[in-house]
Amino acid sequence: MRYGYFQVAVRGRKEQVRKESMNPISTLRLEKDFINTLPALNFKGRIIEVTDRTGADRIALELMEHKLLGFDTESRPSFRKGVSYPVALIQLATEDTAWLFRLRFCGFSENLLKLLSSSHVKKVGIGLRDDISRLKDIRDFQEGGFVELCDLAAEKGIIQVGARPLTARYLRHRLIKSSQRSNWAAPTLTEKQKNYAATDAWICLKLYPKLLADRRTYAPTDEDNGPE
Repeated sequence: MRYGYFQVAVRGRKEQVRKESMNPISTLRLEKDFINTLPALNFKGRIIEVTDRTGADRIALELMEHKLLGFDTESRPSFRKGVSYPVALIQLATEDTAWLFRLRFCGFSENLLKLLSSSHVKKVGIGLRDDISRLKDIRDFQEGGFVELCDLAAEKGIIQVGARPLTARYLRHRLIKSSQRSNWAAPTLTEKQKNYAATDAWICLKLYPKLLADRRTYAPTDEDNGPE
């Protein structure tokens, strides 16, 4: 009987741990050292690099059939004050596929512009205001259907609204950002760059339902030094 009770107790504890791991971390601030202890998270699906206008037009038209997409952009980094470069890459992702539109080669196709303007296709991302502004520097359009995850997080009182802390809080994983400052305008992207870009768009897709489901309000506490 005692052995049987022990088995039930162990199973109960495992189930409790499993449920806890599905809940967001409630601490207001997540320390960098804690985030670095979490397992890394990378996109494991199919990555499609779009490098011609015809292909961009066709794929954008197909993506118009989706109701929800993860979104991000990348630009060549500037290491000089006052110098910036145009958006080099638009990333769009579903659960299992990420499309990397290389604007240097495919440009802004008409259907891509329609996709970015469509209010029928939600495009969820982080830091969208800057992304959209920089895209408009290339070609003006009326944006539609964009959902800013930073705003959803801030409404709950969360103060760390970047992709890395939100991934740690809601997915209990670490987002690797080492490729962020690489050259996105290079003639050829490395596999590491492609995976980074795909992950950044896909992670927004994963965070969106987590943020919607989180009903709590975050506020400072006396124990606000890291998760228990």
